[in-house]
Amino acid sequence: MGNGQEAQHNIARQLAILEVIAQADGADPGTIAGRLREAFARRGAPPAPDIWLAMVSRDASVGTAYIVSREAMLEAERRIADSRPAGSPVSVPAMTGTAETQPAVRRIVIPSLLEDQSPRLQGYLATPSGDGPWPAVVMLHEAFAIDDVMLRQVARMAAAGYLVLMPDLFSAGGPRRCLSATFRALRSGRGRAFADIEAARRVLLDRSDCTGTVGVLGFCMGGGFALVSASRGFGAASVNYGAIPKDVAEVLEGACPVVASYGGKDRVLAGSVPRLEAALTARSITHDVKTYPGAGHSFLNDAPSGPGLLQPVLKLVLGAGPDPEAAADAWQRIEEFFRLHLGPARSAAQTAHD
Repeated sequence: MGNGQEAQHNIARQLAILEVIAQADGADPGTIAGRLREAFARRGAPPAPDIWLAMVSRDASVGTAYIVSREAMLEAERRIADSRPAGSPVSVPAMTGTAETQPAVRRIVIPSLLEDQSPRLQGYLATPSGDGPWPAVVMLHEAFAIDDVMLRQVARMAAAGYLVLMPDLFSAGGPRRCLSATFRALRSGRGRAFADIEAARRVLLDRSDCTGTVGVLGFCMGGGFALVSASRGFGAASVNYGAIPKDVAEVLEGACPVVASYGGKDRVLAGSVPRLEAALTARSITHDVKTYPGAGHSFLNDAPSGPGLLQPVLKLVLGAGPDPEAAADAWQRIEEFFRLHLGPARSAAQTAHD
């Protein structure tokens, strides 16, 4: 298939995803999957793999959005407008799910458990629907701090059946005052950020609705912290386009199982992925490392992240931006890996079915 035809198919897929998920209205995953198959066929896109359909449909059923390119959104909006009576409002329906299906994310203050943790450490906690206990995940945010994109990631993992806590690694003064110190901690492997991560892990372990197993999952900067934290008491680590230190073999001494995902268009990190895989293999650490050739940095996000003025640069250098197809496959791998190493999780969809 030529690049031009593949590009047309990708546009068709994006429009189909937007059309179906924007109008999901809390439908069950099976119904959403059927609508996606019909939309793909109607737009002339090749059939999607069943595993991809299952993941996207499950996410849509609990309100997780897959935001696509602005061009595709504008085209979809135009087509929706053309199909409505004159004078009716023109807008793409919100893709935020319902209160019944979307796990609530609440802001908390993490107790002072360690001498060197941030004073008045903040965090965001989400609890799955139904009755616990559940395996838990410390989720670590990107370098652009905790925004709506990151909060949706917290809710998404809770919907998959995990008790999730995202500590704010910039609690001591916001990203402007804390960013440099936080990156210094990441490079050195010690400092306040690691104390904050450990405090979050202990808070989860102390909860009665936690099974006693905790994983760590991070994005971008948080992915780097997740990699370094893999040897610090966690049951499994998910490293998503996180920096790979030069001494990665030493960092991974005694590490837990690691699942890692990178984008092939990420010019800064993609070339280092073989070194990570070699270090994991040399240490006999169970791992699943995958690079997605067509994806870039931040491909697991459902919308572009970072300051608007920086986004074109991030796109050029890192290939940064959402990639729903790569994201669906990566989430499937993460959940299967965590299920194996942290124990079974009950998703909101499973609880509703029961």
